Amino acid sequence: MSVSIQANETWWLPEDVAHVEWWLTGRRKSRLWQLTDPATLAEWVFAEPVPAALAPAPAQIAADWRDGLDAKQMFSWALMGFVIRMAVPEALATAGKHWHVARFDLGDGPMLRLTVGPLELLCLREDGGEVWLRLAKLPLELANEAGVLDTENDWPMRGIERPDDSTVTFEDDKVLLRCPDDGKALGLLLRRPIMVSLRMLAAGLSTKNYSFQRKDRRDYATKAWQAGEVLCAVWAAVHAGSPATGQGFDRPYAAPTAPELMPKQRSYDGGAYLAGLREHDRLCQLLIMHLRESGLPSGAGLHGIPVDLAWRDGQGRQFIAEVKSVINGNESEQLRVGLGQVLEYRHRLALLDVQVTAVLLVSRYGDEAWLGACADNDVVLLADGDLPGWTA
Repeated sequence: MSVSIQANETWWLPEDVAHVEWWLTGRRKSRLWQLTDPATLAEWVFAEPVPAALAPAPAQIAADWRDGLDAKQMFSWALMGFVIRMAVPEALATAGKHWHVARFDLGDGPMLRLTVGPLELLCLREDGGEVWLRLAKLPLELANEAGVLDTENDWPMRGIERPDDSTVTFEDDKVLLRCPDDGKALGLLLRRPIMVSLRMLAAGLSTKNYSFQRKDRRDYATKAWQAGEVLCAVWAAVHAGSPATGQGFDRPYAAPTAPELMPKQRSYDGGAYLAGLREHDRLCQLLIMHLRESGLPSGAGLHGIPVDLAWRDGQGRQFIAEVKSVINGNESEQLRVGLGQVLEYRHRLALLDVQVTAVLLVSRYGDEAWLGACADNDVVLLADGDLPGWTA
């Protein structure tokens, strides 16, 4: 996935903004004008996109709202929240009045739907399958004419289809898209002209006086709103020209702690478990100190993905590391698990358009075949003895 359009590229003219203002002015009786006006909304459509603030959210929900969501479900809720906070005008003030989120199941798995005004703007499978999205035509045509989009060739290559849209009774000047999965949908939405097209259609739909009071599930709206924070950060990172936000990690590293009550199964070796925890922490601290000597701060997690350690080098390149303790002859098992984990994390970050260098740090490895296995997958394999001579 590549994002070639920078935030400062202008592919529209002032008269295009004026045209959108004229178009919106025709909705004179809209309740949206209690919050804004056609000129301001037209400027917002083409302005540098900034997400609605995380707090306050549309409603209060329990702190454990993430419980029960696997990674695919979390990504789907995040995509929904990203669209709401990036593309719905006056999103917080109009929640439940001009837009709402629904979750439903027609027999083949849960779906999430964002309805703005009288029309479905976004619909996706909660398990990460296909995504349906509507966009306004005008910005797409402008971007195609300027050469910053090539929808005729690029979309088919990515598996993005344009099925017929039977909803002609609402905004006629729109396009319905079907993306094969939510990763492709995110790659599409990270393009600036796509976001402008989405904002323009949402602006028009938000002016429709349509009530959702019977359908409003403010808890769904808030769940999506909060989940979307990770993708709002990705947008900011991509359009700032950096592969990650902040210092390249979510939070400071904290040493793991053992549970107060150890499981009592006969197959459970409490001593080995504690030894593994201590060795894992020792390796993490060694890598943290090695990076610190080069002036590189590091921490844990990246964009919600639970990587052991993450950091950026002096050129802004993003690194992640999976750390595995090797004790009592468990070398093959730990290396297999560690390589699988770091490949999974790299793939999930790539879906967020975050490109990383993956590192697998282990206590030791005696089988040189692991060097080749990691190299074949573009993973840097390190034992703790390799750290002094390794430059990140």
